[in-house]
Amino acid sequence: MRAEANDWVRGGASHIHSARPTASDVRGGELRGMRAVMGLSTRFTELLGVQHPIALAPMGGSAGGGLAAAVSRGGGLGMLGSANGDPEWLARELPLIAEAGGRPWGIGFLTWQIDADAIEGALQHRPRAVMLSFGDPSPFVERIRAADTVLIIQVTDLEEARQAVDLGADVIVAQGTESGGHGARQERSTLPFMPVAVDLAGPVPVLAAGGIADGRGVAAARTGSAGQRVSRA
Repeated sequence: MRAEANDWVRGGASHIHSARPTASDVRGGELRGMRAVMGLSTRFTELLGVQHPIALAPMGGSAGGGLAAAVSRGGGLGMLGSANGDPEWLARELPLIAEAGGRPWGIGFLTWQIDADAIEGALQHRPRAVMLSFGDPSPFVERIRAADTVLIIQVTDLEEARQAVDLGADVIVAQGTESGGHGARQERSTLPFMPVAVDLAGPVPVLAAGGIADGRGVAAARTGSAGQRVSRA
């Protein structure tokens, strides 16, 4: 799960991520159990029109339409994990988003695996947000922004964070190595990475990603960032 981490005023979003919770986990109270910590009005919640600074991590092939819809109904931002933008997978999962009852949802891609057609196909379904991870996002930024869609860029080091700011990201996800080992070459854990990313991002909401498994982790992350991604062990 990813949660906003900039500060207590600029709350954020958490991503249910590496432990792959199910839709029933969410319906059973996964989000409700963190409301005391997460139920804040923040820049992220205002930007996305969600109740809680929580976002589902768009795990490739695992974060499907049913899980995304459940997170959105629970007050977070449900996100499809499209990975390479496979049309057959999207055709199967996108109809399930209707179960979100009209609440905001998004879609995430592995940037190095997609082309412009994948972005065009996703935007036809009018997601509230598109997230780009792992690779150069610059070829796709203009089209996403032209669609009045929230642009989320995930980063694993300060060079990527600077690029995200320069490209005009609406939200930045600061991902530590606890998030499935991504960004391990930098050997930067989530909690030390967040404050540095927040300082660099300025007014842009920053979501923390990696190693956040419950409300205590969310609270710890929010002292230095605008949101968090929570993972269940």
